[in-house]
Amino acid sequence: MKFRNYQSDLLRKVHKTFVADYKRIVAVLPCGAGKTVIFAFMAASSQKKNKTVWFLVHRKELLDQTIDTFDRLGIERKTIHIGMVKTYSNNLHKYPKPDFIVFDECHFSMATTWQKIINAYPDVPIVGLTATPCRLDGKPLNATYDNLIVGISMKQLIREGFLADYKYYAPTVADLKGLKKSKGDYDTKQQEIVLSQRAIFGDVIKHYKELADGKQAICYCSTIKHSEAMAAEFQAAGIKAVHFDGNTPKKERAEIIKRYRNKEITILCNVNLIAEGFDVPDCHCCIMLRKTASTALFIQQSGRALRPQENKTAIVIDHVGNYIEHGMPDDDREWSLTGKLKANNRFNEKGELVVRQCLQCFGTFKTAPMCPYCGWVYEPTTEEIKQYKEIELQEIRQADIKRVEGYKSPDECTTRQELADYAKIHGYKPGWMWHQAQARGIYR
Repeated sequence: MKFRNYQSDLLRKVHKTFVADYKRIVAVLPCGAGKTVIFAFMAASSQKKNKTVWFLVHRKELLDQTIDTFDRLGIERKTIHIGMVKTYSNNLHKYPKPDFIVFDECHFSMATTWQKIINAYPDVPIVGLTATPCRLDGKPLNATYDNLIVGISMKQLIREGFLADYKYYAPTVADLKGLKKSKGDYDTKQQEIVLSQRAIFGDVIKHYKELADGKQAICYCSTIKHSEAMAAEFQAAGIKAVHFDGNTPKKERAEIIKRYRNKEITILCNVNLIAEGFDVPDCHCCIMLRKTASTALFIQQSGRALRPQENKTAIVIDHVGNYIEHGMPDDDREWSLTGKLKANNRFNEKGELVVRQCLQCFGTFKTAPMCPYCGWVYEPTTEEIKQYKEIELQEIRQADIKRVEGYKSPDECTTRQELADYAKIHGYKPGWMWHQAQARGIYR
């Protein structure tokens, strides 16, 4: 089996980490980087040593996809068991004791079903695979895992042609500023009410036709009802769209995915059924109609459209402003097992928006003087102007404080602010400044 350089590098690092006596490793690679292929090989290597391997996923679609990957690679499954986390968790006694466990999408592994397996085999080596080692509640994964290995970045994969480049558009269709949160994420029912208006449906369809007309897309909606309604509106507009969800019978779900892969369906509307691991290279567009506080979900959803094809440029249409909270899909992020993922910085050190939006074409891009999509010349927003002023004031204050630091005695202070700064620098009590000002007749 021939690996790409970054895949071989990750395998080497995982092997060295196990040799160094770590037991539970999180291996991080972006969506579409070939995690399943890499660790299918690792599972096969363990099988050759007469080891029993569990390769566990958490969705039926991922189960079928993983089995297909092993079959395509010609890997026999004599002592390799591919299954669902829930199934194995509920039936531990039915399966041979594992010598090695691979968890796909391991950022979910703090859940009870996953923990039941982990606790049942405390000495069994585990590799957890994910593109996004973070949780919505911000709790670190180090309660389960003891080492983190981060592979190649999404940005580098795009640069080397292993993922498709993309254009990001953010035409706002509704005011979602007042959304409340439920269990850490934005309330989906409230979003459904706001986004299920006929005018909004019309705007979503209009923007799809303008930005990605005819391209196969995945549309992420806030609720099942919202997804069903959006699919019906696409259909009414002559666009082949289908809704499906976790309650759709498995056979029907498999048929829908097959029809999508065969290009018989143009748009798949869902809530979160195909956010992780869903591999469809022909998906050219991601439509976001669900605002989320989860950076992991944001990356997983937008990543569905980045599977590479010749001459492909993916389109991400963000109708709910997810980029404001999370930045761009391929931003470099500092993953950690021990700390919370750092919040996205909206402004850089100059006070400029890190991600800007074109008022002409709705293109969204990293700080630049003009839109890379249509050439529109950017003008500072009210927020940026406010940031510029605040930075200027901070610079003036720092200069004032530095000047006062050089004063040899309080006699050199000529204003109350200088006396206050002098007191703070020297650790004097709050009343000192007032008495000094009174003694010197300084009233401002």
